[in-house]
Amino acid sequence: MDKALGYLGLAARAGRLVVGAEDCAKALRRSKGGLVVAAADTGSSALEQTGRLCAARGVPLLDTAYTKRQLGRAVGRDGPVAVAYICDEGLSGAFKAAVETDGEQEERV
Repeated sequence: MDKALGYLGLAARAGRLVVGAEDCAKALRRSKGGLVVAAADTGSSALEQTGRLCAARGVPLLDTAYTKRQLGRAVGRDGPVAVAYICDEGLSGAFKAAVETDGEQEERV
């Protein structure tokens, strides 16, 4: 597993990660800050809906090159994960820096 996915797993174990488009939307309505991560194979409607909410709350949405399966495995899930919200500023910064080092991302706000 690469460094960025390691940070995602750490956020999950620390209880600072919300997984799934609906749960992320609920969490974004309650808080600010952090980073929303989207898998490369996320459906366009889920990505657009999450993107609008992120823009409204001022939370960056990071499109990654990781698949839903890769994100799911990184957070300890058996199934795929399309969207995840890292609620911790430190972990979200570490994840973003690790992804940018690999050049596998596209940020939207």
